[in-house]
Amino acid sequence: MLLETKFFQKPLMVILGLVLTTVSIAQPSKAASFNYQGDTTDEPIWRRVAPGNPPTLISGEKDGNLGMSVPYTVFDFTVDQSGLYTISGESEPTPPANRKWDIFLALYQESFNPTEQLSNIIIANTTTNGSAVTFNQELLTGQKYFLVTTGRRVDDFGGFSNTISGSGQIATTYLTILVISVKYIELISEL
Repeated sequence: MLLETKFFQKPLMVILGLVLTTVSIAQPSKAASFNYQGDTTDEPIWRRVAPGNPPTLISGEKDGNLGMSVPYTVFDFTVDQSGLYTISGESEPTPPANRKWDIFLALYQESFNPTEQLSNIIIANTTTNGSAVTFNQELLTGQKYFLVTTGRRVDDFGGFSNTISGSGQIATTYLTILVISVKYIELISEL
């Protein structure tokens, strides 16, 4: 009887060990997705960059004209895990034409200055048919990022929805929350 017990315990211990090893190795993904909405209507105007990875021109420089001076908003954030992140934006239909507008996204690191458009820029991309714009970018833990949402042309502005997703959590800074809160308070006071 003692031999049978040892024989039974040994395979059970091996199976139990394999199960515990598998459970301790397999960890759930910490992937996250952060979505926010905004509106570029009546926001400050800037002369945007041209698309690129990274952009090397301000809009209009190649053609010798003034380029596109368009309204913009800025969303600053950090990530808690380095890795590949997907950043996308989609415009909302805007009156009077009630059509989606051509959204333009520009990603900056460290800082953003609307009068120094090519400083600290990582990537900029747009759409030409009112569809969503998407790009992938390696982001680093502890680095501050600034996502600028604007339009491709001067008549491209309005409501939008942006999403940042990747291998870690996305955190916004106090300044962004304060600006959003002030705009929300202004909206309530107008009602």
